[in-house]
Amino acid sequence: MFLQTGEAKYGKPILDLGVSAGASLEDATKCVLVSFDSTMLSNLSVGMPIDLLCYAKDSLRVTMKRRFADGDVYFGALTRQWIEGTRKVFSALPPLEW
Repeated sequence: MFLQTGEAKYGKPILDLGVSAGASLEDATKCVLVSFDSTMLSNLSVGMPIDLLCYAKDSLRVTMKRRFADGDVYFGALTRQWIEGTRKVFSALPPLEW
């Protein structure tokens, strides 16, 4: 599997945490989209559209293709759920004892 995600300094930590060698294509794809979303939140020079495509190894024949533009319903839901989930996990972390 090969992932191209642009601004590595913003989105790479999400890829490092979310994708393992055994990840399914669906899970890896969601992780890449969250990585792009995080990059867009942190860097105003990165934005929509996101073009996503997939082809089988050694085929160079595109088997799946999707463009995410401003206002995309799926991408908006993914963003909201990621933010809500991150905030929920953050609030559940143990308190720091000084």
